[in-house]
Amino acid sequence: MIVGFAGRLYKNYEKDGIELLKETIDEALEMAGLSYADINGIMANIGRGSFHGNKTYLNPPAQISEYFGIKPKIIDHVQYGGPSVLSMIYRAYKAIKAGDADTILCIQGGKISHLRDNHFQKTDIIDSPFDDYIKIYEQMSPISDYAMVAYRHSKLFGTTDEQRAKVAVMQRYSASYNPKALFRNPITVKDVLQSRIVSYPLHLLEIVYPIDGFHVFIVSRKSSKSSLRNIDILAYGEAHWPNPPAEWDDIIYTPAIESAKKASFDLSKVDAFQLYDSFTITVMLQMEDIGLVEKGKVGQFVESHDLTFKGDVPINTGGGSLNTGQPAYMSGGVILEEALLQLNDMADGHQVKGADVIFLNGIGWWSRRHSVTLVLGERK
Repeated sequence: MIVGFAGRLYKNYEKDGIELLKETIDEALEMAGLSYADINGIMANIGRGSFHGNKTYLNPPAQISEYFGIKPKIIDHVQYGGPSVLSMIYRAYKAIKAGDADTILCIQGGKISHLRDNHFQKTDIIDSPFDDYIKIYEQMSPISDYAMVAYRHSKLFGTTDEQRAKVAVMQRYSASYNPKALFRNPITVKDVLQSRIVSYPLHLLEIVYPIDGFHVFIVSRKSSKSSLRNIDILAYGEAHWPNPPAEWDDIIYTPAIESAKKASFDLSKVDAFQLYDSFTITVMLQMEDIGLVEKGKVGQFVESHDLTFKGDVPINTGGGSLNTGQPAYMSGGVILEEALLQLNDMADGHQVKGADVIFLNGIGWWSRRHSVTLVLGERK
């Protein structure tokens, strides 16, 4: 039912964000064999300050529809950070099966390099209604938040900097075979540990780099001219923990525990995993919380398994957003595009042999309060 997709990523895109979006939609429509006139549903999650200069659309699905002349039967603004696009796919499937629309455009991304380079992003966004009481010290959100998690994980379980670094090294290895990756030169554990500390204990090479980019996915009931496999949703779950992590039982857990439990999928049937990788510790937390490894033992697991696309447990087979860059501060499109490339034998240079089932998990918002689990494959 996913008949077309595209991802366009740039360190600095020179024209307006809306032009970057059009290029991405055009590419996805060409793959699908459809046109703008076929679209009658639209869902979007757009980075702040993404379109004309640093302007923000208040209701992106409506305003994008207006710009492109789309007349949607349904629109949906899904906004809880990076995994929102995984939810869009699920919602689009449901809407089409219910007869609410025939072809739905799912969009995530934005042009944010001007914000990244000028540090505009903190001006009018708050993470919590109680920010003034919780965040009494200067911090680099979300880097400092994840740094505390990494530090606590090491204190509780003995997880080392070297073990986290191995995640970065193995993802870089996969990225070295991915022509779309921004960072492709091989790195070692020593390179990671010698990169500068950004927020202790996280090093520069453990952190995503925000870039300009959009991902577009077209979900449609039409057979069309698409040559993609008839991929279905094999399992789905989402979970939301609205309270800030300071109020959780422990900050080393994430809502992925609940979203993965709701999806309830046998991990032994998975050919590859695409796990949200804003930081190395994010990947490790999800490996534990989806049930791939027991809580506290992910460090030893990383040391004893090959996580590259050639390995025994392939994770983030294109190098993840640690190496492609993170479009508009959201990595959901990166892992979803990679899953579809793998499932359609289109992962140029980094294809996992026999990739029929891909397990995705996305973590959302600055303080990881949202999780979406999505398993894709052909239903047999």
